[in-house]
Amino acid sequence: MGAETSNATRLRRVYKFLVAAVGMACSSYVVSAQARETLLLAGGGFAHRSFSQYTGIIVPLVNGKRASLQDGPILRFWQKSYGFSYKTELASTSPAKTRINAFGGSVTGELGYQKKLSRGHLAGYLGLTYRRFKLSPNDPGADLDKNPVGIPLTLDGTWSLFDKVSVSSNLSYTVFHKDYWAQVKIGYRPTPSTLQFGPEVVLQGGSEYRYLRLGAFVSGIKLGRLYLGFNLGLRDDLRENQQSLYGDFNLSLFY
Repeated sequence: MGAETSNATRLRRVYKFLVAAVGMACSSYVVSAQARETLLLAGGGFAHRSFSQYTGIIVPLVNGKRASLQDGPILRFWQKSYGFSYKTELASTSPAKTRINAFGGSVTGELGYQKKLSRGHLAGYLGLTYRRFKLSPNDPGADLDKNPVGIPLTLDGTWSLFDKVSVSSNLSYTVFHKDYWAQVKIGYRPTPSTLQFGPEVVLQGGSEYRYLRLGAFVSGIKLGRLYLGFNLGLRDDLRENQQSLYGDFNLSLFY
């Protein structure tokens, strides 16, 4: 137990050092290059017995007009909080399952590289994340809080099928946490503006949960300097075979 505690402490110290170092680099880039397109993000969502919230900052580490679409390295930071519930057997002698309420939060830093394609772009990221969970009642058999440090691997891509139709995807897996997220969206852009809408499919899971989402999205609604988006649809809890509505919103700001 002492060795495990010591290793966890070392990992936390390494994580804090890396976050501080990358944060200083990020601040330096933002201050030194006014032409760089830094993107601020915030959003949240809900479904039956679950919620999520996040804030983020994305900094392309290249200069020039439309820097966010150029080839080159990209730096990202995320803060997230979430809650959900699941059922499990707390005692092997009792067949009845107990509902566990899980509340968690995490901070993540990622470094990636984006490549511009003839009809879109592709970006890959490698990161480091630190998360903690509180379970009520306590579930000693849960994997959620056993490994606070994880390594997220992410792949983002957008492809233009026609002049007004594109396909975008976001795939991620976090090593040690065993969390995954796979999202595919088909977007239709009726005018040359940023507005687009269409269907989406999401498969999301981890050690204690697994969801399938089928819905629609609207993004790029311009509100001054802000851009607003929504997601709405049906979520299927694959572990409990239960369906419910889900809804998300997101805000973004370039500066």
